[in-house]
Amino acid sequence: MRMSGRGLAFAGVSLAALLLTACQSMPAPKFGPGPPPLMGAKKTRTLGPAPIKGADVRFSFATLNGVPADMRFALQDDLKKYAASRQLVLVDAGDPTAVYDVSGYLSAVGGDAGTLLVYVWDVTDPRGTPLYRISGQETGAGVSGDPWQGIQEDAIDAAARDTIDKLADWVRS
Repeated sequence: MRMSGRGLAFAGVSLAALLLTACQSMPAPKFGPGPPPLMGAKKTRTLGPAPIKGADVRFSFATLNGVPADMRFALQDDLKKYAASRQLVLVDAGDPTAVYDVSGYLSAVGGDAGTLLVYVWDVTDPRGTPLYRISGQETGAGVSGDPWQGIQEDAIDAAARDTIDKLADWVRS
């Protein structure tokens, strides 16, 4: 089917309008007064039971990037502390004896009304097959500027405790 000159002109104008509309930036959401909204309950997603369980399980945590050094070191210390209390073995990133690799991220979001520490961990086997996901959030103080300034040690500690508790439950269930 062949389009007439007017049909081509209409199609061209319509396409241009669509492209211009798609390029418009959207304003950031406004939370209003009060703390930032919570994402919901802490969650885990499993693709089934842990394939390997018991005392031989060793977890290797990947290094986190983009997290202030003091927070990263505090998290590492807290993960080790809670792992020892739950009889889990943590090994250095890349250790060939690791049964499971754990990688993820921490993010601080918020503003004057409150801050959230959001964390997500993905557990894989050494070949990279996804097996388990942990996610959660902890609240912090409101700050203007860098949201990491609103995250205190107790939020990092709670995130580490929740992470280790969920890993321990997963490999023992």
